[in-house]
Amino acid sequence: MGTQPNDLAILLTSVKESLELEMHSVSDKIDTVINRFDIQSARLERQGSLIQTGSRWTTRMNEWAEKVDSELEQKDKQIMALGERIEKLEKRIP
Repeated sequence: MGTQPNDLAILLTSVKESLELEMHSVSDKIDTVINRFDIQSARLERQGSLIQTGSRWTTRMNEWAEKVDSELEQKDKQIMALGERIEKLEKRIP
């Protein structure tokens, strides 16, 4: 029976070392997954920035287009009014 405690110590040491290897393996896998998530997060942040920039640009372009449209409408009204005035003046002149 003198060998049984020694065998038990060897078995426990073996199990401990096996568990340590498994823990390191799992830790490495977790680090790999975390690294992938970091890369994905950075990519999503870049895409979000591009979308936000595009949205701002689109909003500014829409505001500019509306401003130009209203100014062109005012010019069209002015031209029509001038055309009507010219027609009235031409009717007065025999």
